[in-house]
Amino acid sequence: MFKRLALICVLLLVLGLAAGCSGEQGTADTSGNEGQVGSQATEAKAEITQKAFHVWKDSIGTVWAHGAIEIKNTGDVPVKVGDISFSFTGTDGSILGTTTMLLPVPEIIKPGEVAYAGDSTIIEGVTDKSAVADMEANIDFDKTEEEAQILEVTDLKMIKGSFGDVKVTGRITNNTEENADDIRIIVAMLDADNKLVGIMTSSPTVTLAPGKNMGFEASYPVLDAGVVGNVKNLKGFAFNWTW
Repeated sequence: MFKRLALICVLLLVLGLAAGCSGEQGTADTSGNEGQVGSQATEAKAEITQKAFHVWKDSIGTVWAHGAIEIKNTGDVPVKVGDISFSFTGTDGSILGTTTMLLPVPEIIKPGEVAYAGDSTIIEGVTDKSAVADMEANIDFDKTEEEAQILEVTDLKMIKGSFGDVKVTGRITNNTEENADDIRIIVAMLDADNKLVGIMTSSPTVTLAPGKNMGFEASYPVLDAGVVGNVKNLKGFAFNWTW
């Protein structure tokens, strides 16, 4: 009887330890800990490898902030990036503005590959752009067995408008065997050293059939013309988003 009871206790202990090691989710942030975070048991890891941050004042005195990040899968299995949020902080560390629910492109990242995300926002209640000191970024991710429907991006070109506006044009090609009917595009803007400067996005409302291609324009989010003066290289990514 004693041996049977001891065996049951050992089995319960083993099951408890197994449950404690089964987590597959992770987070990464840039609030002073820009390192890889994830479940070592499943090797689901992601890291924010680059960050871009700019602040400017427009012609009517509104202070804007732009943030962008590069996310790299540093693990051994594909990851799906979930919530992304940016916090723009003051010189005293206080939160002056936020932007949330950002979608990375692509959403599913294979081991060793990267995705980008970014946005611009108005910093309300601030009149001096120097009051906005930094940007903190946070991402959530999880191990996945899903496959992203990746589209090819080519022929990228940056165009500066006469009113300080900026847009990027290019071409996307559907080299998959399925229609692409919810296309998400992002263009990473890089300087001469391939450091991230900012991003532009586009979500064309068309269906792109297999083997077909189309042109696109990316003009969101708002970016200061002075910021993009440092852009020397462009990298484009696109995928078909699904529920």
